Amino acid sequence: MNLEKPTVEELKMDDKKIFKILQQWFSVFELREIPKKKDRRNFEQFLAWISAEKLDKDFHAYLMSVDSKNPYENGLEKCATLQHKNIDIGLIQQGIRKKTTPLYAHYQQHKEVIGKYYNVNDQVFDLIFEEIFTLLKSQNLELLLIYADITYWMAVPNDDVKIHKFCKSFTKQFKDEGICIEHYTQLDCLRST
Repeated sequence: MNLEKPTVEELKMDDKKIFKILQQWFSVFELREIPKKKDRRNFEQFLAWISAEKLDKDFHAYLMSVDSKNPYENGLEKCATLQHKNIDIGLIQQGIRKKTTPLYAHYQQHKEVIGKYYNVNDQVFDLIFEEIFTLLKSQNLELLLIYADITYWMAVPNDDVKIHKFCKSFTKQFKDEGICIEHYTQLDCLRST
């Protein structure tokens, strides 16, 4: 238990900011009560607050995760922001599989040589996030990645000022738990595969 007094910077920080920005981005959150002050710096409370809702037979989520054991479970089907648009998510998933399947095949073929020096899932994650990023860009959305015990992603409106405020506040709010956030940008370097 941390008994240290908060710093002046922490006292000045409006720890409701990330919740308020989420409410501005997504009207569904306007009806949700912002967590009590004592719970706002707890990432588990944040996850509970932003959790998916089941409407009819579908889940509507604003924070999706990618399963490290099965990266094809990447949350695209659950993304509420994309569900409201006329997008063939199955076609996007097919494109992801088409790009990642050769990576797995190459890895299996050369596992003995590169196995201990190469993590194929890292490269697969990169490809998946590039595909999600490309899809979001086509819809005038941006991609935020949250690195916790697992990797989460969010599709947010394209508003650099608000995104910067959100990321800065998020980083301050959860830095003690080692949670990081990134406004994703596409890699410009050449691939070696």
